[in-house]
Formats: sequence, C-alpha cells, structure tokens
Amino acid sequence: MSRCNIHENFFDENCDDCKLEYSELKGLNQPKTEDNHRREKIINKSSKKPYKEFSEERAKKLYEELLIQFLRTKSINEIEAARRARKIIRKQCAIRGIEVWDWLKTK
Repeated sequence: MSRCNIHENFFDENCDDCKLEYSELKGLNQPKTEDNHRREKIINKSSKKPYKEFSEERAKKLYEELLIQFLRTKSINEIEAARRARKIIRKQCAIRGIEVWDWLKTK
C-alpha cells in the first residue's frame, strides 16, 4: 500500500499520494472479482428500499399534517405554509414516479 510521507497526520485533498492511500484503504483500486461483483449487486438491490403506497387520500392527509406543522411555527403565513406542504408532496410523488394530482399543480 502506498503512503503519503508528507501528510502523515491528516488528509490533504490536493495531494495525489493522500488520494491514492485513501482509495487503497477503501478498496477502490482492487480489480473486480466475481465475488466483489456479486456483493455489489446484493448491496445495490438492498439499498433500493420500496416505498409505501402513496395514494391521493394519504397525500391529502400528509398535506393537512404538514400545513398544521408549518402554521404552528408562526414564522410563516398560511400561503407560504401551503406552498411548502405542496412542494413536499410533489417531491414524494417524484420519488415514487407518481403523476402529480391536479390540486398540487396550482401555484
């Protein structure tokens, strides 16, 4: 394993030797064996966790809860609270690949 002789007590992002040492420690420079390839596939499959069903009824309930939470902070008005709540629900739809409902498309 290579080792940086200049930066012994810390990692320097601009030092090529530090970068090489780091990548070797992480195992990034190892050739891909069949075992590593199989392990990578298992990790990739397990990291994609399934999302709960996100129905329109559930989205409306979430919208209501978010709106109440935002209004409790008293730092934003009702219009801003509604905008933020819709934004969060649109993001949840995007994560799940769901078409956004009409009531979210306004404003």
